[in-house]
Amino acid sequence: MKNQEITRERRKLVPEMGGPLARMYARQRGTEPQLAAWRKQAAEMTAGLPGGADILEVAFGPGYFAVELARLGFSVTGLDVAPTFVELANEHAAKERLRVDFRQGDVAAMPLEDESFDFVVCQAAFKNFTRPVDALDEMHRVLRPGGIAVVQDLNHEAAAADVDREVVGMDVGRVAGFAIRHTLGGMLRRRAYSPERFRLMVARSAFETCEITTPGIGIEVTLRK
Repeated sequence: MKNQEITRERRKLVPEMGGPLARMYARQRGTEPQLAAWRKQAAEMTAGLPGGADILEVAFGPGYFAVELARLGFSVTGLDVAPTFVELANEHAAKERLRVDFRQGDVAAMPLEDESFDFVVCQAAFKNFTRPVDALDEMHRVLRPGGIAVVQDLNHEAAAADVDREVVGMDVGRVAGFAIRHTLGGMLRRRAYSPERFRLMVARSAFETCEITTPGIGIEVTLRK
């Protein structure tokens, strides 16, 4: 069936998040409630990792989550294709007096050594990757044996009412909330993967299998090497 076909490359390209657009996104996502949510999520996600573990965040955006991971004492590297996000993330890390190795690079061809990380995380970006299977293969390559990768993104099957509740919980104000609601419920949801499609894609990657849950409007994929 056409909607189940998974190719190594997606034909529709997403404009690179850079310049003023990236800075506006960073302001919207840098509110105190959002930062507190990332701090809590970082602690929950890494609860089973040993102290000092090496973590890679793919498509780190403004770097807020990566900085919270570093605050917990982990060795954190970030990789993002957008130069503006590298700049913004470094500024945020410096402000917080925390060290994160933010780098510019393509997730489908990472400039990183084999078996360098214990944990890889990608949030809210996988749907935009133009070479998704190659991206999965690269995550597998840079993970150490026994390592785990977690992909969190929007669920293609999320209902409009669920999107509304998610935006209300962001506490970003009426104007920003309207824009976010329109974006999440429109273009981003159309681009996002359903659990079935993601599972089919993983089957073509070096991971081969995965575990999938669907919290709220999201999809969470756990991959083990």
